Amino acid sequence: MSGADVDPMLHEARARLSRADKVIAISAGKGGVGKSFITASMAAALAERGRRVGVLDLDVHGPTVPKILGARGEITAWKGGLRPLRSGNIELMSVGFMIGEEPLPSAGGEKMSLISTLAALTDWGHLEYLLIDVPPGTGEEITWLLRALRGLEGAGVLVVTTPSLLAESVVRRLLKLLRDERVDVLGIVENLSYFRCGGKLIRPFGEGAAERLSREFAVPVLARLPIDPSIEEAILSGNFYRSLSEEVRSAISGLVESVETLNPAGR
Repeated sequence: MSGADVDPMLHEARARLSRADKVIAISAGKGGVGKSFITASMAAALAERGRRVGVLDLDVHGPTVPKILGARGEITAWKGGLRPLRSGNIELMSVGFMIGEEPLPSAGGEKMSLISTLAALTDWGHLEYLLIDVPPGTGEEITWLLRALRGLEGAGVLVVTTPSLLAESVVRRLLKLLRDERVDVLGIVENLSYFRCGGKLIRPFGEGAAERLSREFAVPVLARLPIDPSIEEAILSGNFYRSLSEEVRSAISGLVESVETLNPAGR
């Protein structure tokens, strides 16, 4: 019997996660590719569609989902576990609520303690969708979470990348890890893909990376998002999702529609 099989926190995390109809982990091979923005945007789009949605922000390297969604507050507990906070119609639990403005933990044990505590003890009730903002990379934090998701009905992973060659190389390692851990990959999201100037579509980082990864690992490219300076203004506006440009919202809406039609593990 492996250590993962006897880990009580892993067992409890699986039990908590299984209460959601669909669990979607949003992952990236490296930081700075817009993973948290896509997580928050998808949650807002799903909530706007009337879905019961929660976000579990486990990015110990930079928990930014609360800032994007404008959520503040302190975690409280009751006999059922930790209560998530609400941001509009979104249930939200984040590492950021635990550490506040303190320096981020650097020791592996501290990171794992935070991640396992939130994953195993948050009391979501029943959700239609639970989105998980996963720490970037391929370290211990993500492998623990992937083992919690492995074989879970309705669970899958979205992989976020940018078109750059450097991003492609690290995402390839992530996709190999996901394959080795036998976790269903729903698709690839290419962020910072292009911008428009003078009626022309410009791809500053080149193109073809997402297609190469798609062919190599037999997973679809589900969305491409533009470089859009108005995103920063939308985050500061206090009405995040509705303040995004029509082009960005259209891309997120298309991504959500694709995800809603996918059936993890049976696609």
